[in-house]
Amino acid sequence: MGAKYVGAEVKRREDPRLLTGRGRYVDDLHPAGCLHAAILRSPHAHARIRGVRLDRARAHPAVVGCFAYADLGSLLRPLPLAGAPPPPLQARVGFRLKTAAQLPLVSDRVRYVGEPVAVVLAADPYAAEDAIELVDVDYEPLPAIADVEAAVAAGATVLHEEWGDNVGVAFQVRIGDPERALGEAPLRVHARIRVPRYAGMPIEPRGILAEPGGPGGALTVWASTQVPHWLQRTLCEMLDLPAHKLRVIAPSVGGGFGTKASIYHEDVIIPVVASRLGRPVKWIETRQEHLQSATHSREQLHDAELGATREGVITAFRDRFLLDLGAFNPWGIVQPYNTVGHILGQNRIRNAAFEGRAVVTNKTPHAPYRGAGRPEAVFVMDRLLDMLSREAGLDPAELRRRNLVRPDEMPYDVGMLYRDGNPLVYDGGDFPDGLDRATELLRRAVTPLRPENRRVQKFVLTATASNR
Repeated sequence: MGAKYVGAEVKRREDPRLLTGRGRYVDDLHPAGCLHAAILRSPHAHARIRGVRLDRARAHPAVVGCFAYADLGSLLRPLPLAGAPPPPLQARVGFRLKTAAQLPLVSDRVRYVGEPVAVVLAADPYAAEDAIELVDVDYEPLPAIADVEAAVAAGATVLHEEWGDNVGVAFQVRIGDPERALGEAPLRVHARIRVPRYAGMPIEPRGILAEPGGPGGALTVWASTQVPHWLQRTLCEMLDLPAHKLRVIAPSVGGGFGTKASIYHEDVIIPVVASRLGRPVKWIETRQEHLQSATHSREQLHDAELGATREGVITAFRDRFLLDLGAFNPWGIVQPYNTVGHILGQNRIRNAAFEGRAVVTNKTPHAPYRGAGRPEAVFVMDRLLDMLSREAGLDPAELRRRNLVRPDEMPYDVGMLYRDGNPLVYDGGDFPDGLDRATELLRRAVTPLRPENRRVQKFVLTATASNR
């Protein structure tokens, strides 16, 4: 029989190389004649571009190339989209989904701070950064939207005129009869819960190196990415190359967390200009650029409610929430529906209603990061469960225990479809036992606070209460 891997402790093969400093990252690669790219980014959250003048930058003695949309527009196609609902899910839920083309270089209107407007190429990165300041852009500032509620308010500026409003995703999901169950519930708790915007911070910033060479315009691309195969497909379509002439290599990657799982503007710009100039081109992201233009995540606003018996048994749940997409929607239904698909968790809730809307604002686009909608769901449900435990006069662990799906109820059909279009069914597990083990470990670990630390304890409890 072959080796058994399920349940076995398998040593990671890459650890010795990384721990001894022999990792090889994009910025460790230095092909001969390599040019360095700097990206001019919008300083405005929302503005119309009246003109881009490159003459002064092109006159810089170290500059080899300088390009805006007008120079490369015929070579640039919109960035790829993901996250369309599979047919069974669309048939059940009926998502209203809108998308907008996001070009690698902006043509006429910027919609967030950090959106790429032009690229400068020079023999060293410092000269490229100096020359980027010589590019003149005539901006006409426009009203900016910085809040999801403002985005859906009457009279709000519409960021993509063809949409007619700012709602990129809208859907509703129902299980059972939540209105009746809430109306009959003797205990009800309600909360307005805001989940803040997050951004992943890999130790290694994003980076890409494109080197043309070989017959027929062959190209090799090294990228700090989590999706090399998707990047290859995208570049083959953009550059009209067959797959065997375009190789994408992900060398050592210093962290990703989902932040490097999107196709970015620079992933296209750098290979395009390298092919055009016939020379290797490298771009390495600065930390400021990362904060401005690498995708953000999380930001949601929930209006949620639980109904329960006086004994603390949940009878109904209702949630209306807004998700901040930023300026575009590259990932479709992924984030908002992941939240809905996981918010009931391991709780036995047979009556539930969800109304989700993902809206655009003048912020960096939103994309999957460390759980992609799931941590937001857990945060909302846990806050409501804590509130319900106080309302019912129960220990928080005991309230949860009364509502956990039991082993004898497995397989347990939650009553909705998962994001892949298949029924959401828990096929096994012992949630009560897991809770008992966790509470016992906590009981053993926690020791009474010394008198000098009691002020700290009071502060923590007050801060927790304010989160309601």
